[in-house]
Amino acid sequence: MHLLNLLAVSLTAGAALASAIPTELVKRADLKGFDISAAQSTSFWSCTYKAGYRKPVIRGYQQACGSGGRVDPNFLPAYKAARKAGYTNIDAYMFPCTGKQPTGVACKSIKKQLDEFLGYIKEHKISVQRLWFDVEPISGECNAWQLSKASNLALAKSWVAALKGSGLKWGIYANGNQWTAMFPSRSSNIGNDLPLWAVQDDFKPGVSSVDTFMGGWKKAYAKQYHLDTHAGSCGGHVDLDSFSH
Repeated sequence: MHLLNLLAVSLTAGAALASAIPTELVKRADLKGFDISAAQSTSFWSCTYKAGYRKPVIRGYQQACGSGGRVDPNFLPAYKAARKAGYTNIDAYMFPCTGKQPTGVACKSIKKQLDEFLGYIKEHKISVQRLWFDVEPISGECNAWQLSKASNLALAKSWVAALKGSGLKWGIYANGNQWTAMFPSRSSNIGNDLPLWAVQDDFKPGVSSVDTFMGGWKKAYAKQYHLDTHAGSCGGHVDLDSFSH
């Protein structure tokens, strides 16, 4: 057979074989990522990018119980530093003010907090792939999700309804082992049609290794696998993550 004809046949056969492989069997590599809630050095961003990290998640809104919620002052500087270092696949997360605050300052309304966060993103032309809603209980400092379990569930559902109403891409960050401390049962569903960023602090990267579920989720979109650590030789103060996108 003529060499060109042989090459054509080989390419055709290869394409046919590839198309016959079920999509679910084609695995893409997880993205190496981290999330931050504090300012990092300028060298941190360039170092992590060169080290192969491709997915930073920046806290964009904090509970700030002294004011009822606010945009994180570090959000924009961190975003600009990440972009300058070469990052293009950036997410941001919102840690809302919820519950009764020991400071005596009431949390701003769901609408007010969300308007502040999304308005800031629009004003400063911040381009993120997805926004994450942080659901985790904290006692003492700001008392996040410290209402009754029934009230927490109602509040979470109200928040999720507002997130969906924004028309933007949202996901839920949560720890399955904290679920029953906040909500009536492990199966309590606050919005399992949104992607799950699962906390499983087992030091094992890989989204597929998540096996702690709650709230009706059966799979994870991302995994936070090492809390309160550093990005290798790049230092910093981060949590380490694996992301599927």
